[in-house]
Amino acid sequence: MYDVDESFETAREFFNFLLEDNIFEPKSVFDVSEKVTNSYIFRGQAQKDWDLLPTAHREPNKLENYTPQPPHKGEKERNDYVCSHTHAEIRSVYLFLEAADHVGLKTPIDYSLFKGQVDGSDDIFKPTLLPSIALAQHHGVSTRLLDWTESPFIAAYFAANSALSQDDDSHFSIICMSTHLLKDLSSISVISAPKVNNRFLGAQRGLFTIINSANSFFNTNGKWPSLEDIINGERPNKFYMRHGVIRFSLPVSEAKSLLKLLYKLDISELTIMPSLENAAKHFKYKKDLWGKV
Repeated sequence: MYDVDESFETAREFFNFLLEDNIFEPKSVFDVSEKVTNSYIFRGQAQKDWDLLPTAHREPNKLENYTPQPPHKGEKERNDYVCSHTHAEIRSVYLFLEAADHVGLKTPIDYSLFKGQVDGSDDIFKPTLLPSIALAQHHGVSTRLLDWTESPFIAAYFAANSALSQDDDSHFSIICMSTHLLKDLSSISVISAPKVNNRFLGAQRGLFTIINSANSFFNTNGKWPSLEDIINGERPNKFYMRHGVIRFSLPVSEAKSLLKLLYKLDISELTIMPSLENAAKHFKYKKDLWGKV
C-alpha cells in the first residue's frame, strides 16, 4: 500500500528530515491555500505493523466500558452482529453527551439525532452526527473514527510517546496520507470537528477519517475494514503529483530521543493536551526524559 516505506536509524536523522526541504515543504501558494498545508495528514502508531483500524473495530474494542449493551460476539448472522455493534457505538456517544450535558459541559448534542431505530445501515452515521462522534472519540470513547493531525511533528509525538511502553526490538511509525488520494476514495471521508470548544483538538490540529462503508464491508467479508483494505480495493489508477501514502519508521529505542527533540519545538504532553493536570505533571514529564537533576 505504501508508496514510500522508509526506516530511520536514529531520532535525530528523522527529526532533521522533517525540518529540511522535503515533500511536505510548501513550494507555492497552492500548497498553503487549502486547510491542510501541502495536502497531507499524519498519524502516529506505536507499532509499525498495526493496521489503520479505529478503536471500536479493534479487539478488544472496550465498548462495554461506554454502554450497557455492547455488541454480542456470539451473533450467528453477520447483519445481527453489525446491528448490535452499531447500536453500541451510537449508544456510547449518546451516553457521553448526556453525561456532559448533565453537568453543564458544552457539546454539539442534539437529542433529536438519536431518535429512532438503530439498524445495520451505513447511513446511520450521517454527517450531522459526526461532530458528536468526533468529540466522543477525542475524549476516549471507542468509535469508528480514526485520529489524524495536520502536523507531522504532533504525529511523531503520539507515536514516540506511545512507543515508550513497547518492546525495544520493535518499531513505531508515522503515517502520511495524501488528502488528494482520500478525496478519490468514496468509502473514506475526512472529518473536521469544531475546535472552538475543544482545546485538545485545537492544540493537536486534530481531524478524523471514517470508513463510510464499514457495515457493508463487514457483512460481505466478516471483518471490519482497515484503511489499508479500502485503499487497496478502491485506489484509482491515477497519477498524483505527490505520493499517496507514506510510512516512516524508527526503532522503539529511539522514542525517548525523539521526544526530547520535539520538546525543542515546544511539543509535549502539556502543549498538545493543555490542562491544569498536565501543567502539574509537566516537570515529571521533563524529568522522565532527562533524568534526575
